[in-house]
Amino acid sequence: MKNLLVAGRAIGGDRIAHAATRNMACCAVAGQGAGVAAALAVKSGRDVDAVDIGAVQAELTRQGVRVQ
Repeated sequence: MKNLLVAGRAIGGDRIAHAATRNMACCAVAGQGAGVAAALAVKSGRDVDAVDIGAVQAELTRQGVRVQ
C-alpha cells in the first residue's frame, strides 16, 4: 500500500520470550521516526519512499533523539 508506514511492537513469541524483549522504548522511537518521515513527505509533497533519510535523521536529532 502506497505511503503506509507501520511502526510499533511487531514481534511475536510465547509469554516468556515476549517478556524478555523489553522493547517499548524502541517502539516509541520507531513511531517518532515514522511520524517525522510522514510529516516530511506531506511537507515536501513526495511519497514516503522518496523522503530524504538524511532529513529524517536531522529532524530526529533536532528533537533530541539519539540516531546513532
